[in-house]
Formats: sequence, structure tokens, C-alpha cells
Amino acid sequence: MKEELPKNQDVVFEQQTGKLMREQKNTRRSYVSRGWVIGWYLLALIAISLWMFRLLGYISL
Repeated sequence: MKEELPKNQDVVFEQQTGKLMREQKNTRRSYVSRGWVIGWYLLALIAISLWMFRLLGYISL
């Protein structure tokens, strides 16, 4: 009978790290500043508000 040995975690870590370094598609996430996120949410809020006002008839274009 063949008995399998458990995987060595150090070897698995080295193999995974090597694979990530070879792959160019797998890149780190970039940092997005808080100002851009707040600005995006404000812009979305304004767009939804304008749409709602137009839907309710307060704004006619």
C-alpha cells in the first residue's frame, strides 16, 4: 500500500508565490483615495435625485 505524506506548507507557499510572480494578469489592487469615493457617491446621489425630480414632474426638459 502507498501512504501519502501531508503537504509541506512551506513548499506550497513557495509554489504559490512563484506562480503569482510569473503571472502578469494577477496584479495588486491600487489604492483609491477617500475623496474619489465620496465624489463618486455624491455624483450618483445627484443623478438619482435629478432622475427622481424629473419623474415626479418638478423638472421638465
